[in-house]
Amino acid sequence: MIFLSVFLIFVLSIIDGRISYLAVALFVVVGVLRMGFFSSVVGARKLNSVQFFVFILPLFVFLSWCYGVLVGLLNGVDVSYVFSNFAGLSLYVLFYIFYFSVDLDVSKKALFYSAICSCIFGFYSVYDSFASVGGGGELNQVGLAGFRTLYSATFLYVVPFLFVCLVQLFLQRKCDFGFKSDLKAGFWLLIFGFTLVVPAMSKGFILVFVLMFILVFIEGYSSVLRSLVIGKNLFVMTFVVLLTGALLLLFTDFYNIIFFSFSSGEGSNSVRSEQFDYLVSEWSFSGAGLGSSLISGYQRDGTGYGFELTYINLVNKLGVLSIPLFFSYVSVLFFGFKFFFFDGRRVTGAWVLGLMAFLIPGAGNPLLLAPVFVFMHFIAIMLIITELSPRDELDVIGGQKLK
Repeated sequence: MIFLSVFLIFVLSIIDGRISYLAVALFVVVGVLRMGFFSSVVGARKLNSVQFFVFILPLFVFLSWCYGVLVGLLNGVDVSYVFSNFAGLSLYVLFYIFYFSVDLDVSKKALFYSAICSCIFGFYSVYDSFASVGGGGELNQVGLAGFRTLYSATFLYVVPFLFVCLVQLFLQRKCDFGFKSDLKAGFWLLIFGFTLVVPAMSKGFILVFVLMFILVFIEGYSSVLRSLVIGKNLFVMTFVVLLTGALLLLFTDFYNIIFFSFSSGEGSNSVRSEQFDYLVSEWSFSGAGLGSSLISGYQRDGTGYGFELTYINLVNKLGVLSIPLFFSYVSVLFFGFKFFFFDGRRVTGAWVLGLMAFLIPGAGNPLLLAPVFVFMHFIAIMLIITELSPRDELDVIGGQKLK
């Protein structure tokens, strides 16, 4: 039942993100009941100082939400706006139910099956668009958006598995939650890569895709410099990437499209630039409070509090109390990079960084605190706590030695 509740949080968001809150409610009920039936487990996980530091990060994020609610109410903001603005911050208190009731393998499998559903959704959107009009996307637009068939934040589910495929193929053969053979890893690499890039044609998603390859290149060639030996797969990937880049440069207009899509002349970028100026001009130490609109009267929707520039908007609403959320992101990324580049734990590092990939498109789209990404953040924190356990420590719940 706990697997079903976590799976529904992710898979229902493919249909409608608001429905996933019903699955969150189901998860709370199931998680609390599970903790009640297995109460001995709650006190069984001993944490060292570093683990405890990571463990309490969600609590401070939740407290920052409480602060934002209080400031918003004191400033006379409409109550419905206060509690709907960045509502995902309130979900961080659920991390402790998640920690004591959900096994890591269960959460990984729930996300994997949701990623498969997301792939089917993405492939169907491309097929439907081409079958209907003989081509994809909003043809009246210029840039990458002109090739879009469907934008869905749930395509980001594939990123951790895509990253693991890259690690398995080009850095090391055996991976936890791997795909058994290079052939299967290559197949899933194509499926997940297509899902992430093609249907949405999103600048943020493409940047995530490119950064994964860059990280693999950096780690791969760092190993080459140390051993003076290059793996066959890494050499082939280098050749294919260079050849593909040269063909796109010589025979297509792809690079002009990319450069325009990231330029200030592109429509959505110019809007975000305008938002930036208005939001920054009204920053304050204490913040304006959740649900508040700008004094200038500038707004992007009927509520007045919603903007695409999520990070800048968070600082506007919470002031200095936005630091706990940003610090929780930075801390998780720190451990992800540490595992991947310095500790020889590439797979865990790929998992952590892949789970946090939503931070890149989240900078320019209001998806950062959707329930699904809050729960992906939970999984990343759980992975870090698990990985920081002593190597000879036994997992009390699973009875298996931690890897």
